[in-house]
This record gives sequence, C-alpha cells and structure tokens, in this order.
Amino acid sequence: MRDVSRRQFLIRMTGLGAGAIGVMLSIPALGFLLSPLFAQKRIAWLTVGAIDQVPVGTPTVRYVDMPNEQGWPVPSERRVVYIVRKSDGTTRVLSNICSHMQCDVHWEPRLGQFLCPCHGGLYDIDGVNIGGPPPAPLPQWVHRITLDPVTGQHVLEVQNQLDERV
Repeated sequence: MRDVSRRQFLIRMTGLGAGAIGVMLSIPALGFLLSPLFAQKRIAWLTVGAIDQVPVGTPTVRYVDMPNEQGWPVPSERRVVYIVRKSDGTTRVLSNICSHMQCDVHWEPRLGQFLCPCHGGLYDIDGVNIGGPPPAPLPQWVHRITLDPVTGQHVLEVQNQLDERV
C-alpha cells in the first residue's frame, strides 16, 4: 500500500468535506425546486353561475378562473367553458380546446356546430367530433349543480380538472 503524506491526506479530506457540504446544501434547494412537480393536485369547485341563466339547447360561453397548479404556482388562468343544457335535463360543460392541435374552438350558430378555425375541425352540440382532423371529442369538465343556500338558485360549479371518463 502506498504511503500518503500528511499534506495529501489533509488536501483530500478538505476536498471531501467541501464536497459533502456542497451536497448537503444542494438537497434542500433541489427539494424546493422539484416539489411542485410531485405535489398532489388540490381539487377545487369553482362557481360558474346560476344554471337558470343558461338557455336550453344553445351552448353558452362562460369564463372560469382556474387555479393554475401545474409546476410552479401562478395565481390563476382564465378558461373558457361552454355550457350545454339539454331539454332532457342533462348538462355538459365542454372545454373550448380542440383535440387535434389544441386550438380554441367556438360555437357557430348558423352551422349548429363547434368549429375549430385552425384545420376545420367540427364538433356537434355534445362535443362529439364529426368532421375534420380532430381524433377525439371535446374534453368535458367535471361539474355539478348545487343549491346556493343564500340565493336559493341552482348554481353550476366546475372542478379544476377534466372528466377522464368521457
């Protein structure tokens, strides 16, 4: 075995100590930077408005301020939702994001369909893709209708996540 001089031993131990201190100081910083990526998403119900103010059979635009929790926190992001009340009493809350290239779709009353202006994608009133390149229906937001105890009105609420069952 090779003899290590006192000088070489002290140099190696100093380097090893400095490296250990560097690693110990970087662990909390890495934890702080990476923790949003592994955080559980908080589910929130956001009030859209009184359901009685949405006409039956006509998609109605509403804006919802969704808390933005992807990665690093940004207060909120304004999202467009289309509310479709059907005559049978069912309600759908559709996203305005096309399933093809994530362009914004809009309701075209003269066609009676949702239209994606980017590539001509068409969706029916239920959000089902019926023409053009979209590979899937419009995403739907998880929603519920509750009774507001203060006003006595039925209120539409959406969750800050899309419905994966659709």
